Amino acid sequence: MNRRAALTALASLGSTSLAGCLDVVSGGDQSSGSGEPSAAASGSGESGASEATAAPTASPESRAGDGSTETAGVDTSLAAQGVPSTICSAPIRPYPGIVALVDPAFASDWSDHEIPDRYGTAFGSAGGIDPEHTVVGLEVDGDARAYPLEVLSEHEIVNDRFGEPVIVTYCPICRSGLVAERVVDGETRTFAVSGQLWQPEGLYVSAAEESNTTFGAARSGGETVTVRKSGNLVMYDLATRSYWSQILARAICGPATGTTLSIRPSTVATWADWRDRHPDTSVLLPPPHSGTQPNDDYASETPPPPPNDK
Repeated sequence: MNRRAALTALASLGSTSLAGCLDVVSGGDQSSGSGEPSAAASGSGESGASEATAAPTASPESRAGDGSTETAGVDTSLAAQGVPSTICSAPIRPYPGIVALVDPAFASDWSDHEIPDRYGTAFGSAGGIDPEHTVVGLEVDGDARAYPLEVLSEHEIVNDRFGEPVIVTYCPICRSGLVAERVVDGETRTFAVSGQLWQPEGLYVSAAEESNTTFGAARSGGETVTVRKSGNLVMYDLATRSYWSQILARAICGPATGTTLSIRPSTVATWADWRDRHPDTSVLLPPPHSGTQPNDDYASETPPPPPNDK
């Protein structure tokens, strides 16, 4: 499924809510109504990495070394169970129109920086971040960083180093957030947007939410919401060009198939609430202050390579 085409279609429905995206989306924003910042991805909001979260397992079949299941010779691999089932033969698009951040820049606020309109004025805030903007917050050894959803909605992936190498991601179609370590097999990986969409079976998505692998967030209000079961961001890592399901934190195609990312604790809050709790926080600046993925990284028109022989 074409990632950019889906977002283009959604734009005509309203850029702030993404309501009714795709035929399989149902329901509106559901918040706790508490008005307090919500903890996500392990629920603690405290610093430090949580134990690696295993991919949800929803069926009793035996699981092969490449992440697939084995049932009477039928192909029931995780990728084939989703939509489209042919995602592993879909190519990385040369330039998907949505580019990941690879050199993020931070400041104490946006007020002293020139911010393009599409990031800074969505809620009528001239030059700064609107207090009701939703941010994803991280804490490491007393330091705090905030990642506004206004930036994440435009770029979807931030490759950062905060304590350890970390990836902060958001899929506006599913309104699903994921914060994880980006170290795989002892190596730091850089992730990019493939230009493809893939929808896991609903059971896997529900399990990912219940296990705090992923969390839902709306672009304003600062509270967690229900993740939409829809076409989801497909990431790929530059080292192996494997495809990764953002919502499952799991590689579904390529040499890394079956590998899961270790989830990092994070907090969903409004900018005002986060800054009240962390007066010395820094906040992500959008491009041109932060650097984006070079176009050459998207040069492949070929599908991801097959998994390594086990």
